[in-house]
Amino acid sequence: MRESGVKERILDTASRLFYDQGYHVTGINQIIEEADIARASLYNHFPSKTDLLLAYLDNTHASWFEELDAFLRPVTGPRERLLALFDFRIQRQRRLKYKGCHFNKIAVEASDDQDVLSRVRRHKQRFRDLIYQLVSQLTERRSILDNEQLADTLFLLLEGG
Repeated sequence: MRESGVKERILDTASRLFYDQGYHVTGINQIIEEADIARASLYNHFPSKTDLLLAYLDNTHASWFEELDAFLRPVTGPRERLLALFDFRIQRQRRLKYKGCHFNKIAVEASDDQDVLSRVRRHKQRFRDLIYQLVSQLTERRSILDNEQLADTLFLLLEGG
């Protein structure tokens, strides 16, 4: 099997297990067994469980935004795109049999690891920035909330949902 195939299989297995049962509960031996790889293969690609976790977060971040971009591509207009963010979240939650936000779950489990928290913040900030960008494009007049407040409100609604 190609090396990239092994690495992908390790990451796919770890991603599923981290999301389904949590980071701390998931052991290296379980990942090795379920990915059907040799221990040396795992450590060849990921020197530590933390390295595997960081790769999981990077991969999840990239795929989340790729999915979002594809979902929003046919939607025109900032108002419609803001509303579509809610549809995207609902669709994704149903498909994944939602067990919580990947990033929030990991942040709770690895709250003492600054590399992990940095990736969580990066993901959340990018999403909030996208919302702000769309809010800033709205042409409707509002007198209650400015752009920052509306972006924060929508971000919190989406995060809480």
